[in-house]
Amino acid sequence: MTTAGMASDHANGSVGSVRSIDENGRIVVPAELRKRAGLDAGALVDFRFVDGSIVMTKVRAACVLCGGTEQLTQRHGKDVCSPCLQEIRDGHDPVDRQIP
Repeated sequence: MTTAGMASDHANGSVGSVRSIDENGRIVVPAELRKRAGLDAGALVDFRFVDGSIVMTKVRAACVLCGGTEQLTQRHGKDVCSPCLQEIRDGHDPVDRQIP
């Protein structure tokens, strides 16, 4: 008997699913779990080994300058928030200094 695709609902409201790892180390994350976690195609996830378990966490994009997570746009492959972009455009960024 294969266990791939077997789902389990727990009393605490969590949902689980048993999946097989393919020969390339890939696992399909079930649609219901992706939906609940807000994981769309291309989403970044972080894998950690914690207390004997592999934990997968959605990575939230953040501004490379201030760490903010709102009003992000990409510039040269980096996430930057609107307030930081405006400071740069206005020349009011106190961190900037001239390089001799």
